Amino acid sequence: MTPAVRRKKRKDEIKVTIAPFRNLADYKTCEDIQKEVWNSEDIDVVPVSMLLEAHHSGGILLGAYSNIGDLIGFVFSLLGTEIKEPIQHSCLLAVRVAYRNFDIGFKLKAAQRKEALKRKIKLITASFDPMQPMNAYFALGKLGARSDRYEDNYYGETTRSSDRGLPTDRILTKWDLESSEVVRRLETGPPRHDLKKEMKRLKVINELKESAPGLMKSSSVKLNYAEDKFLFEVPYNLQEIKDRDLGMAMEWQSKMRQTFRHYFRKGYLATDFFVTAHDGHLRSFYRMDKKK
Repeated sequence: MTPAVRRKKRKDEIKVTIAPFRNLADYKTCEDIQKEVWNSEDIDVVPVSMLLEAHHSGGILLGAYSNIGDLIGFVFSLLGTEIKEPIQHSCLLAVRVAYRNFDIGFKLKAAQRKEALKRKIKLITASFDPMQPMNAYFALGKLGARSDRYEDNYYGETTRSSDRGLPTDRILTKWDLESSEVVRRLETGPPRHDLKKEMKRLKVINELKESAPGLMKSSSVKLNYAEDKFLFEVPYNLQEIKDRDLGMAMEWQSKMRQTFRHYFRKGYLATDFFVTAHDGHLRSFYRMDKKK
């Protein structure tokens, strides 16, 4: 039996109810939320008809409702298989802009996990954009998912504002719903990281240097590292870098492609992502561990 989530409530959380969609109006609102969150054109919006068909074919579609009953966010996954076992593939997670930073996305994922386990499904797969560090933190740091797969230009060209200007590279994750590490993070939150202590235990395979205020470049990445675990540093503000200097963002995407593809082939997993303050600056790291 999976332990109940006993995570401490944050002071800035708001009351929401997570539940299945109530009616067709909710499905239509779901389209509106997609447009608001991703600023995308209709061609990249999952329509009501597809949401309905997927939901009735074994997918999971849950909404987050405000205290006055408005749909303010949702999570959507498709039924699939992995090595002949049923899984859910999480396609969409969105929360209206006005309700960001209240842990609603986390609550939606916790409810999605609970529903999957109720259906005897133990794995949820998903993907995130490595150019958005907070998405990496959410998937690897908060939820405890892991990855050993990097895909170049996964979606091709889209109209989403966050995708414009670069290929749609993605890191694909596996969320083991009954893993003790996943349960621990859901109950108590991600571990705290003291960078000085981390760097005594783990080597960093690259170095960052500031080329202009807020614009960080990386040294060459060490590709001959053979220890069981290490850290790979990326700028915490990659999305800002993309907005300010597309050329530098392209360099960073190329660096991540090279690093992840190389070490995934060598049998490593991306097992964590954290952001920590050090000497007055925010620094962010992927942790890589050799598969056991």
